[in-house]
Amino acid sequence: MQLQIQQRQRNCGNIARIAISAIFLLHRALCSSALLSVVPASTTKQNTESKFLLARTTSFLSTKPYFTEYAAESADTNIRIGDANSIISNNQRSGLGKTAIIAGSTGYIGRACVRECVARGYNTIALVRDISRASTDEALHRASLVECDVTNQSEVRNLFVDIANGKYVGTMQERGGRETSPPPVDIVISCLASPSGIESEVHAIDYQATLNVLNAGRNPSVKARHFVLLSAFCCRNPILKLQQAKLQFEKRLSEQNEMTYSIVRPTAFFKSVSGQYESILQGNSYVLFGDGAATQCNPIAEEDLAKFMCDSALEEYKEQRWGKILNVGGPDAPLTNKMLGEMMFRAINKPAKFVYVPTQVFDLSISMIEFFAKFWPSPKWKDVLETAKIGKYYAVEDMLTTEEDEKFGSIRMMDHFEKIAREGQDPFTPVYVSHLLFSRRKQCLRATAVISKTLEALPAVSISVPLGFGLLSKPDLVQDVISPNSLANVHMMLAGLSDTPTIS
Repeated sequence: MQLQIQQRQRNCGNIARIAISAIFLLHRALCSSALLSVVPASTTKQNTESKFLLARTTSFLSTKPYFTEYAAESADTNIRIGDANSIISNNQRSGLGKTAIIAGSTGYIGRACVRECVARGYNTIALVRDISRASTDEALHRASLVECDVTNQSEVRNLFVDIANGKYVGTMQERGGRETSPPPVDIVISCLASPSGIESEVHAIDYQATLNVLNAGRNPSVKARHFVLLSAFCCRNPILKLQQAKLQFEKRLSEQNEMTYSIVRPTAFFKSVSGQYESILQGNSYVLFGDGAATQCNPIAEEDLAKFMCDSALEEYKEQRWGKILNVGGPDAPLTNKMLGEMMFRAINKPAKFVYVPTQVFDLSISMIEFFAKFWPSPKWKDVLETAKIGKYYAVEDMLTTEEDEKFGSIRMMDHFEKIAREGQDPFTPVYVSHLLFSRRKQCLRATAVISKTLEALPAVSISVPLGFGLLSKPDLVQDVISPNSLANVHMMLAGLSDTPTIS
């Protein structure tokens, strides 16, 4: 009897691991991109001077900024939101003699904002976690890289005072020709975001760390002029912890009056909807949730978004963008998930093939997690549950601007797909399985490839995640699920779970 109890406990543990792994795979395939930005980490206390690096000299820069080629292709075709007929302007010198501070500068959008600020002539200060790694990123070239733990309120405050006093000014060009007066802090851009979306992280990063940056800019010794927040379009329907944390900060931002501000809510990023590129390139099917047409989006290119964010601080946009929440998407018409897949296959000149995952799989997964959490209470279960909810959200919600004046930019989705077909993906594309699950493996698995292969082998999608409920009542079947030849036993498993005879 004791052996049977121990066996059942081991089986339940196996079921839990299977469920958690499957949920993380589904989540990573859908929404890692929404959580891509920088995560601050504690830095060792060093001499402040040693934290400062001007990446302006020739160096071995290993990470090429993927988006730079778009500048040459579309520099003269920029479309301004709400003013498509206006005269095109690059605003290349709008930052001369001024300072721009970017928090979250090593993240996907943060890198594009750094490059845009540098191009406009700002004395650009990029806050980074690890200066040795950041200095190899060409996207941050000519910015002043400064290590800073943005979760440390006093460290952020002291750093901003140093910046305002001219401590991190590079060349006379950034000074605007002045020798004595340091350039004023004109714009503070926050691209900070939790990478996981779990409650503890979103409060620490999306709310508190971002608030630390805001308060440092409001300091009378700094007097930063304008704050640009990279928020999220999904905050319009705030059922997730990450959305609630962002809204909490947006409220604090709107309540202060020391700085003017703009809240930018992009729909989706190009890289977030091209995460299955390598998978289909290897011959796998494109994974669709529902019928592939349940949701629509119009993603925006990172370069276009960076331009929009920097433009929002300009005096000429005072009436349209200051003190406002700005939904913004790219120039494309509404795109379904299936349309995105078809475009990707067309770009690589391969016939389209798809596998379909019912969105109900998320409801069943969430129910199963709640079941485990009830009998084995743990804060970790709350995090797993939130992860499953994030996966469902991005599988069923539109990320689409419906108003014509909420479209911005000139780079279209097909432009991006054709580009990655020629040159490959940017290393920041968020499609790898979480390192938290597979940190000991030398090779990262592609989440969508795993899902694709699994569903092609198991057309009965219910086996992938919700199977756990049936296995709880029939634990003797667990070994068939986790055994190497489990695919060959699917027929037997279905018969055992249904309690009805199956005709061979």
